[in-house]
Amino acid sequence: MPARLRLYLAGPEVFRADAAEEGVRLVALCEAAGAEGLFPLHAEGVDIRQACIDMIDAADALVANISPFRGVHMDPGTAFEIGYAEARGKPTFLWSDDPRPLTERMPPNPDGRDSDGHLIEDFGRPENLMIVPNGRPVRASAEEAIAEAVGALGFAVKNRQLQRMTRAAVAVALVVSLAAALAAGAIVNRIVGW
Repeated sequence: MPARLRLYLAGPEVFRADAAEEGVRLVALCEAAGAEGLFPLHAEGVDIRQACIDMIDAADALVANISPFRGVHMDPGTAFEIGYAEARGKPTFLWSDDPRPLTERMPPNPDGRDSDGHLIEDFGRPENLMIVPNGRPVRASAEEAIAEAVGALGFAVKNRQLQRMTRAAVAVALVVSLAAALAAGAIVNRIVGW
């Protein structure tokens, strides 16, 4: 069976009333793109945090919905998952249904601060600079982010598969060569009379 890119699907979709259906939809988008989607919907009694961590570890990359959730910022659980994935060296691909910069979502006072006196980031990004650093695009939909991930990482998965097949072929060739050498040695021993 050929190796496929495995994408962890992070986001607040797990809180929706139709979470299971949305998970099926997102996984189907991955399938259509040639990847395997890992959607973190868990049954009761499961250590959800550890189950999500295990799924991220099993994934090749993370596709995250950073749309505003319960306010102007993204879901904090998704922020954790992005940080964890990046700490593990997993590429992350982002999407949001609200691409407006933070300063448009929460317009600052003339001094650039919110009503509590806190500075509002004005980097033209739809989320905090730690989530959306320079050069990281934020796509407008899950479909676009999944396509970006498959386009960027599909070659790496195919390369991994080719490396596995090459290692297996080298191992078979080594066994065949060793068997041929032993057989040749046995024939020579018979001819020479040892």
